[in-house]
Amino acid sequence: MKILGYIVTEKKLSGVYGFVKQVTDISDADLTKPTLIVGWNLAKQFDGYNILDRRISENMFWTFTRTENRSILESDLVKFYDFVKNKSISDCKYEFVSIFHIGFGKAKKLVNILNSKNKRNIYISNDILYFMYGETIIGISLVELEYCKINPEKILKRIDENANLKTFSSNDWKIYKLEKFLGNKKYAVPCFIDNK
Repeated sequence: MKILGYIVTEKKLSGVYGFVKQVTDISDADLTKPTLIVGWNLAKQFDGYNILDRRISENMFWTFTRTENRSILESDLVKFYDFVKNKSISDCKYEFVSIFHIGFGKAKKLVNILNSKNKRNIYISNDILYFMYGETIIGISLVELEYCKINPEKILKRIDENANLKTFSSNDWKIYKLEKFLGNKKYAVPCFIDNK
């Protein structure tokens, strides 16, 4: 998973999503990404600290530890994950490419993307291929390909044979958990997967 946010905490939290990294020191966090400080004593060190608001800056928040106020911690964790999710999705544009509305040249270009030597993750869900192209998530329907006499099995075989391409689906527990978290925005799964 890509690291899209940080939680700074002296005591490890369980059940943290894979796209959020836990660190014990603020210097280990990339502060350009959403960051949640856990603990009243840690939060007091920052300008903008407010006991009522719990938002230190545009990308930085704080919450209580489990022993300070468990219910607020749990509520703030949910809000923080939603913030990271919404920010990450808003940074990516989604474009469904219908084979019926593009010319042969663009279709060939899409196939060439899947044949390139660049590392790329492909998420497959409900007969749609999703992958990142720059900052855009592209969606292509395997059903449309089949309707246009392009054998989806051949496309999937070419993807499997390309060592630079890695496929993901609900069969992977982490992807399944991510799908549940994203709800009706499952198309955004490629935003959360690292190309390593």
